[in-house]
Amino acid sequence: MARSEQSPGPGPPAKKRDNRDIARIAVAGLVLLIAFVLDNSKTVRVGFVFFNTEISLIWVLLIAAFLGALVDRLVILIGQRRKKRRSDP
Repeated sequence: MARSEQSPGPGPPAKKRDNRDIARIAVAGLVLLIAFVLDNSKTVRVGFVFFNTEISLIWVLLIAAFLGALVDRLVILIGQRRKKRRSDP
């Protein structure tokens, strides 16, 4: 629910962003993403359990972020299942 739809609280209600603000934020995010990729484009040697390989650092970072998000979701899902199991008779 947006702040303006909630009960009145301290301070003025939050105003909606217009399309220009959204476009500026998107462009700034894109510029930061491009800078991040260019800064981390060096090739690095990565050791996995059974083999070693050389790969661009950006791919290592993206794979690590993806695997971290996946593990996070799985932990949350397992916790929800355990909680549901405990509450069901």
